[in-house]
Amino acid sequence: MNFWSRVQYLICLAAVIGVLIYLAMQGSMPSVGLPADVDREAAVRVVAAKQIAILPDSPLAYKLLISKAETTEITSPLVTVTGVVAASLRPGNGKGSDYWQFHSPELLTAYTDWQKAVIDVAFFEEQRDDTRQLVEAQVEAAQKLVEQMQKLVAIGTDTEKDLAEARAAMIEVQIQGRKDIHEAETAVRMAKQEEATLARQLEQAGLDPTLLASAESDMDIIIADVPESWVGRIAIGQACEAGFLSLPDQEFGGNVHAIVPVLSAERRSLRVLLSIHDPDDKLRPGMFAEIGIGTDPREALTVHADAIIHIGRSDYVLVRESESQTQWRVTEVQVGELRDMPTGSTAVEILTGLHNGEQVAAHGAILLKPTMMKALQVVK
Repeated sequence: MNFWSRVQYLICLAAVIGVLIYLAMQGSMPSVGLPADVDREAAVRVVAAKQIAILPDSPLAYKLLISKAETTEITSPLVTVTGVVAASLRPGNGKGSDYWQFHSPELLTAYTDWQKAVIDVAFFEEQRDDTRQLVEAQVEAAQKLVEQMQKLVAIGTDTEKDLAEARAAMIEVQIQGRKDIHEAETAVRMAKQEEATLARQLEQAGLDPTLLASAESDMDIIIADVPESWVGRIAIGQACEAGFLSLPDQEFGGNVHAIVPVLSAERRSLRVLLSIHDPDDKLRPGMFAEIGIGTDPREALTVHADAIIHIGRSDYVLVRESESQTQWRVTEVQVGELRDMPTGSTAVEILTGLHNGEQVAAHGAILLKPTMMKALQVVK
């Protein structure tokens, strides 16, 4: 066999071997056709609006961890927000000498003007009361003079002219008295209007005038902006705890004092006023705080954090409706804050949507999110 015949032979042999290897590889590859897709769809499917079914013996079912919604007493906050110390009542040198410090000159000016308006109201109210007493005394004196003149005219000591002049003087006193009282009342109304205007300015800045007037010496006022979606979790009187970066490992307790009724159009939030107890006078205006609101001991419903699936603008969980783990209900819930469990896992408080004892899909539930989205799109 010459050289070129050997080369042709080797080329053909290599081609045959290559074809054989290709055919062997094709025979060993699994089929990826229709049966696999059918199996995947059978493992989990939408059966009705907000209803899905999971094949009990499927690999997906084995990946799901079932968690139970349980009620327990907690003190963790309903919401956590940031805020700033807007005002601090500082101790003075003597009784009744405590004074407010503010974190901005604008607040100080508004508070000073409001204080002056309050003093003006008290002054004009006192003037009004004194004017009424004076007018009553003057009218009473004029009436007694008329009565005396009537007796003197009856016995012939004075003339009818003297009596008429006394009566005219009494009427003049009554007219002037009503005018003086009206002017005094007008001054009071104007002073109260000015005081109300300045009080509204303080309220718009986040400060409550009544709290400023009645606060104790160990009090500080914190202003916090709460997102609109969280406002329903906050109520006046709720307990709160504030922590400060400059004072680590220290918590300051207090209460929700007021909620400003006007929503901020720019931030879509409501301003909340918190009164914080500071007996050692450690806080200063302008200090930033992280505040947990709603720390009163309460019964709370919690589930494993992995059970919460966020779809669109809402949160959902999968609730098991049968012991066979076949039927599940896509349920919308309102969630609170995350909290650490003694087991080391993380739980989330459920505010609405679940009941104690209901079983939900926890670990592995995220794998079902696409199916849950389809179930929410089904029209009943």
